[in-house]
Amino acid sequence: MWTRRAPFSKRACSVMAVDVTIIVSDVPPLITLAAAQSLDYLLYPELPVVIPDAVFYEATRLAGKLGAQEILDWRNAHMDTVHVQATEAFKNEMARLATQGGRLEKNLGERAAVETIRAYPLGENERAILLRDDRDVERVVVLDPRKIILLTTWDYLRQLEEAQRIQSADAVFAAAREKGRHPPTVDLWNEHDPEIRDAVRAVIERAHRGATPKR
Repeated sequence: MWTRRAPFSKRACSVMAVDVTIIVSDVPPLITLAAAQSLDYLLYPELPVVIPDAVFYEATRLAGKLGAQEILDWRNAHMDTVHVQATEAFKNEMARLATQGGRLEKNLGERAAVETIRAYPLGENERAILLRDDRDVERVVVLDPRKIILLTTWDYLRQLEEAQRIQSADAVFAAAREKGRHPPTVDLWNEHDPEIRDAVRAVIERAHRGATPKR
């Protein structure tokens, strides 16, 4: 069952009067930020970060995979705010592999993400920022479109840049490309209602106070 650190999220979201958590719902955002040595940017809004267990497993199970060790080290260094959420989907798949063998199901990460969102207790004044780099998310967002704020990695970094939390989203993507990672610059930000965009800005700008811009 999901357990949320309410004091942490309420402190971070006092400006916008709602609680917000960042859910990294697929692997590409983690790999892109790890390749660019920028995983800490997920912590800049001072919000809890949730990663479904299947997504974390897929990102780190191969030691030689781009970004895998960086993601493991980063999570271990921030276990108080980076939570790997256990899911039945992942548990059952691991049990199946142990008894039957075979390959990991291709949609396991998505199913774990859906389960995580379903289990997350979003109250009247709570939202989840869903970080994902593709548009095939109807089955996820439809769960509660009023509560889920879908952003791509590009959207997220651009908002950090506008809030002067980082110097350049382009620089992050350039660093990722130097490591062989070619993330999409998909813009979902402008598809959100102004109220949603203002809410996200409020969270990031609140965390900006007293902070020094990075790279």
